[in-house]
Amino acid sequence: MSTGGVADLRNLILRTLNDNQLLILNGVARSRRSMTSLLRELSEEWGIPLSTLKLNARILRELNLVSYGSIHDKRDARVEKLGSFVLGLIEDGDDGALIRFAD
Repeated sequence: MSTGGVADLRNLILRTLNDNQLLILNGVARSRRSMTSLLRELSEEWGIPLSTLKLNARILRELNLVSYGSIHDKRDARVEKLGSFVLGLIEDGDDGALIRFAD
């Protein structure tokens, strides 16, 4: 893919995924723990309602970007292959995925 094509794809992904989804995707990539544990920490740290983060995590799972357990199937959250591809496209140096919070 050409450099311009990569930039266009990056822009498309950044317009498609919202800030909360990027925050969750980046968080899953950086830690090995349950989705609930990660979402609780993100909620406290960023002041985002837990219910909002849960909805966005579910959307990421439906898009096959992340996977995580359930009440009956306890396991750590992880980034799927497509999620790794997306993260690779939108990485900003060593800082991880770009997070675009509106002022």
